[in-house]
Amino acid sequence: MTNNDTRKGRLQLILLALVFFGPLLVAILMYFGGAQPDGKQVNYGQFIEPPISLDAKLHFDTGLRGRWTLIYKTAAPCEETCERALIDIRQIRLATGREIERIERLLVSESVVDTDALLAAHPGLAISSSLAAVSGELHRALNPLPAEQLYIMDPLGNVILRYDLEPDRKKFLGDLKKLLKFSRIG
Repeated sequence: MTNNDTRKGRLQLILLALVFFGPLLVAILMYFGGAQPDGKQVNYGQFIEPPISLDAKLHFDTGLRGRWTLIYKTAAPCEETCERALIDIRQIRLATGREIERIERLLVSESVVDTDALLAAHPGLAISSSLAAVSGELHRALNPLPAEQLYIMDPLGNVILRYDLEPDRKKFLGDLKKLLKFSRIG
């Protein structure tokens, strides 16, 4: 083997090592050097920090355990604004297609609602007052959340995302589809 062949072999070895260890070295330097991502938010909703958690028994008793839940919380009787919000969450749920069975809808009202009329207009809607004994506990658990908002609750009972009324349905649906895609639960 000639001296030229040895030098060529070493150069190839060094280049091969740089290909494999170069990205690792760059990542270590970025991590310890304090490099930060630009902070772009990839979700439309606002994360609730820390998430509001229902205790396991309450979550089981509501019948929502194991499913993603779209929640509308209102302080007023269910009138025009409430109807629009319920239509929004119904349409968003329908737009998920084959994932529809993984999602429930819940109305949490701090006032008296006509459950029969709401259930006739929105079949499959869970209403907090229709959950009987569980209703008071559910209201206490969700009390820290402001009214007149939409929320997403995960299958474990953690309320994790908040949306303003009349959200951009496509962006809301995008958030929900991402959660469903990457979730191994519910």
